[in-house]
Amino acid sequence: MAKKTKRKSAKAHGQPPSPAPTARQAAGRQERKDHVLQTRVPRSLYRELVDRARGLRVPVSNLVRNILEDSTRMVDTILEGGFKIAEALSGTAEERLLSDVLGWQPMIANRDILCSRCRAAIPKGAEAFVSVGPSQGRTIVICQGCKCAL
Repeated sequence: MAKKTKRKSAKAHGQPPSPAPTARQAAGRQERKDHVLQTRVPRSLYRELVDRARGLRVPVSNLVRNILEDSTRMVDTILEGGFKIAEALSGTAEERLLSDVLGWQPMIANRDILCSRCRAAIPKGAEAFVSVGPSQGRTIVICQGCKCAL
């Protein structure tokens, strides 16, 4: 039968007790251990991840975490850049389209429509303005607010 031994506390050995973890250390531990994500992957992908992790000398879990974080950041950057490009192009196209218009004729909407410039609803019976002159083969209808802004 094994003999039980009592462990002596640090105080009994004359050593000061270890300090309590700081809030930052506790938060760091909590952040690291917040959630576990489990997923099934094809054998070929698993082998590739293990081989790559070995080559980088990091645990597979760290490699996967880094890949997910980098991919998420990259997608966000691409989307943000795409939206900026779309805004720039739509503004340029709109300016070219409106620069060809010779004038604006007041009209009463015969049905519910959207303003070509700000996409505001123009209800049936409301005053709007229709483009006169070349506008690349399109009829442009704008609301009162956009007419005042021109």
